Amino acid sequence: MRRIFIGLLLALVALPAWAQTAPPADRAALAATWQGAWTRPGYVYEAELHMTVSAQNIVDGNIHWTLRQTPVAGAQSKIGLTGTEYIRGAYLPAARLLRFDGYKKDDPNVILGLDKYRLVLSDDDKVIGGITWANGDWAGRFSLGR
Repeated sequence: MRRIFIGLLLALVALPAWAQTAPPADRAALAATWQGAWTRPGYVYEAELHMTVSAQNIVDGNIHWTLRQTPVAGAQSKIGLTGTEYIRGAYLPAARLLRFDGYKKDDPNVILGLDKYRLVLSDDDKVIGGITWANGDWAGRFSLGR
């Protein structure tokens, strides 16, 4: 079932971003400050997402991360430390899908990896959620609200 869901989601996000212009209301909603969490078994990161979406559906922004939980014994001292991941990608307005990737990071504490994100914007513009690449197993879960 999980493979079917991931396959369908990936097929949808493969649609060309230029297929429809992002409505101004969507661009305004997505430009809000989004707060939430990224989880994977044993890991929790608190997140604050800032992004812009152009009329051409181009996503550009950053995620400010704070490490809250890790199963790595040698990394327990890093809990509470922060870093920033810079993202870019596309918004597919017909499906309300965000597809973006991390391409650079400011990570002086070495707590971050670059990720790939496949997210859905709720119909009421208040929640963004979905899955992330998480080093290849797509086990990352990302949920944000505004």
